[in-house]
Parts: sequence; structure tokens; C-alpha cells
Amino acid sequence: MLHAAVDREGLWQGVREVLSRLCSCKRVTLFLGHLGLGEARVVYTEPAIPETSRWFDERGKINPLIPWIADHVGLRHFRFREVLGAPAAFRRTPFYQCFAKAEGWDKGMAVMFWRGEEMRGMFSLYRGARQADFSEEEVERILTVARHIEIAVTRVQKIDRDFNFRSAMQAFTRTLPAPLLLLDWDERLFFANTAAYESAAQWNHGSQKARSYNPRDCFAVPAAVRDGIQKLKRQIQEINPREWAGNMPEPVEISHAREMGLKAVISPVNFGRPSLARPGFFVLFKEPLGWGESLPPAELAEQKARALAVLTPAEREVVRYLCTGLSNAEIATARSKSVLTIKTQVNSIFQKLGLKSRAQVIYRLK
Repeated sequence: MLHAAVDREGLWQGVREVLSRLCSCKRVTLFLGHLGLGEARVVYTEPAIPETSRWFDERGKINPLIPWIADHVGLRHFRFREVLGAPAAFRRTPFYQCFAKAEGWDKGMAVMFWRGEEMRGMFSLYRGARQADFSEEEVERILTVARHIEIAVTRVQKIDRDFNFRSAMQAFTRTLPAPLLLLDWDERLFFANTAAYESAAQWNHGSQKARSYNPRDCFAVPAAVRDGIQKLKRQIQEINPREWAGNMPEPVEISHAREMGLKAVISPVNFGRPSLARPGFFVLFKEPLGWGESLPPAELAEQKARALAVLTPAEREVVRYLCTGLSNAEIATARSKSVLTIKTQVNSIFQKLGLKSRAQVIYRLK
């Protein structure tokens, strides 16, 4: 069941089944989706605890294990006695009286899974007063099984990430003709449309120099965008992960350091449900001429009319064909012109309107 798990519930069932066969415990808990070292976004525990998330939020405020783990980043496992001391002494602490006693344990061990300095998951095994602590032999057996659990955790987290990012993309389908990037938490590219590749080249190399590059081949996330994402990351890390839905920071607008008119808006991706996926970031490059995405219909029509007025009659005719999705060759045939002539006119349209792709022409002028 563990190796077949493709979602969180299946993962929990597999972990619970494997660990219950391996050793006797008073309680088993699986923590998933840490960002930093705060409480996990998703918590499973057996026996069940009413209002699990709230319980573990309150528990985390005085849990002595959390600061200890923060001082031992990358540690694979530990037994609770290394932190809490002997059970007799632990039972006199406020943490035991408020939480551990109700959960029925006074000793245990934890195994953690790391991504660099970020803990992405942990499972804990707990034993009560009438049970012995974990022996060296038991720890070795648990660590052997833990390798398989970590593989399953990694797989389920990736599936969850891909599902949520695809859902986020569907929500933004209407903006795809605009220059749009979707980056994950580590600022790796998840999606970019053609217009976004072109905008990134313009930000990185300047408007003139960018024309001599293949936008895809020279793609890199602009430094100003990375700075904006870092600002949002710091704000996100101050929010309880289980409260992300509806509490994400407001989008930030950035400007190019040298080229006037180049702006971009960076928005955190809000998945709207508890997720193992770390947040991502939408980057929407704004057009240099300030085309409005949310203007009233009358003002938008006036804006389009002003844009078309700067074109020649022949160029306006080419725009009409572009907006139907025809290629240069098809437009050339329809207008009884050479492909080179049409290509020259299309480039002139881009330059006059401050646009960079056919998709932008369609989005702005159709």
C-alpha cells in the first residue's frame, strides 16, 4: 500500500500499516509539508485527536522538540529522551501535563526527511509509561523502513504539487496571451508562454539587444523578479501554513532598473486548500504602453482605436488577419503579397504598438 500511494490519505494508510507491523506503539503521527520548522501543514495521528490541526497548533507553542530540531537541521532521527530527559522528569513539565499526558505517551522517537535546510516531513512513534523505550535494534529496523517511507513522501508531494500548479494554471487561462510565468518555490520554471520568454529577454538584455537572441535559449528569471519573490517569501513564512488559504500576501509590482515602462506584477499562488505543495509565484509582465487589463469596455475600445490609429491602412489589414490566427504565409496568400513583405509589416506593428508577439496582438486588439 505504501508504494502504491498517490495521495495523502493513501500515504498515511501505508505509513500506519508499515509501522504498526514493525513495532508496538501507543501512538503514531505523520507530519507533512513543513515550510521551515513550524508546525506541519498536514498532520495525521492515530489514535485520532478531535480538531487535530488546532490541537497541534497549540501544542507547537510550547513543544520543546521544535527548537531542538531547529538547532539540529539535517538530523535524521532522535529519541525523545535526548531532548526531554528521563520520563520521570519529563512528566513534571508543562508540555507533558498539557499535551503528552492527554496523548498517552512519555517517551518516543522521530524520523525526519529534509530538503536542504527545510524539513518536508516527519513521523513520530510514541510509547506510554508501561512500555520500554526504543532499543538500538528497533531504531535500526525503523530507519530501514524509513527509507521507503521517504520515497513515498517525495512521490506524493510531487503529485500534489503538480496537481495544484495545473489547477492554478487553469484559473489563469484567460490571461495566457499576456506575458505570464509560473515559478515554483525554488524559482524554477513551471510554465511560460511565448510572450513571457520575450519579456524576460527584454528585461535581461534590453529591448534592442533582446531582438538578436532566441528568447527560449537565453531565458533566465530576471534579477528584479527574483528580488520580488524573495520579498513575498519572507511574508509567506510569517503565516501559519494551515492558514495560507485567503491569507497570502498582496501581489507586488516591480519596475525595471533602467528601462522606463517595463513593469511586472508578482503574485503568490494560493491553492485554496491544505496542500503539501509549497507556494509558487505568477509573474505577469506588463506592457510598456500601459495596456489596461481591467478597463471599462468603452475605455478599452478607445484605447484599441488609438493603437490602430498609429498603423498604416495596410498594417491595420494585417492586424485583422493576425487576429484570426493566420500565419505570415497564409496572410501573404490572402493579400497577394510576399511572405517577406508581411513579415516586415508584422515587425512594424510590433514596434509601433510596443508588443512582442502575435499572441499579444490578438489579446490586445481582437
